[in-house]
Amino acid sequence: MNIESKWLEDFLMLAEVRNFSMAADKRNVTQPAFSRRIKALEQTVGAELIDRSKTPIALTPSGRLFRITARTLINQMMDGIGQLSDLSKLGGNNVRVAAAHSLATSLVPLIQSELMTGKHKPILSVEAIDVDDAIEELQEGGCDLLLAFDDELLRLPPYQSLQIGQAELLPVCACDGAGKPLFRITNHKEVPWLAYSPSSYMGRQVEAIRNQVNLQPVFLSSMTDLLKTLALQGLGVAWLPDYAIKQELENGQVAIVGDASLRLPITYYAYRYQARLHPAGEQVWQALRLHAEKQV
Repeated sequence: MNIESKWLEDFLMLAEVRNFSMAADKRNVTQPAFSRRIKALEQTVGAELIDRSKTPIALTPSGRLFRITARTLINQMMDGIGQLSDLSKLGGNNVRVAAAHSLATSLVPLIQSELMTGKHKPILSVEAIDVDDAIEELQEGGCDLLLAFDDELLRLPPYQSLQIGQAELLPVCACDGAGKPLFRITNHKEVPWLAYSPSSYMGRQVEAIRNQVNLQPVFLSSMTDLLKTLALQGLGVAWLPDYAIKQELENGQVAIVGDASLRLPITYYAYRYQARLHPAGEQVWQALRLHAEKQV
């Protein structure tokens, strides 16, 4: 099989911009020449990678899987060239991670120190986005690894999953000078609610107990850190993951309100395609596996 590296770079650019003209322009070739190179790549791998019937164009299932393979091949080639010429190996060591906002800020720092001592010294390129968008990023082959919450489909082939930990969504609010919560959750009085966007993963979890409490939404966001900031300002009650407010609970800045039935269990995972990643990507996966084993 004879695959030219420029074909792989063409394909990765097309997968990113989803437009033949724009991709050709960015690759500095004419559109007819660019289209021929994409077609040559498809013929060589023996699969249709691009669904041209859609606007903008989309990747086929084979194309989504091949996007991971193409990026891995390019990274390995850059890594090898870097070793031979003693150049920077940033390209070969770069590992693209899509992560739910709260997991990006809480989990990534825990594994970063372990990555500094490994053989390949991966450089994490982390994009913190909404959970549903992060899942789509993995499904489209736009990242090497995904850090997100439980998703049944992503625990089935062609994906590989690793349970990283378990947590709880806790209803909390700020405390007064005496250390007492500013609000109490009862059925008799409305409580100002700093809510997750209804369409977000966290929002769907809280919706399961929505009819048990008397809440008045005063703010909406999909970002845990933003809701946490407003809760600390005493503006209402928010359901926040325990790992995001550990320090605030210990020093009495916030308190858990309501009964135990309002605490919502959540499980979070690392996901990837089953296709082998480049060496730096595999090292990150092993670091996540070691972190998961420590949680048991």
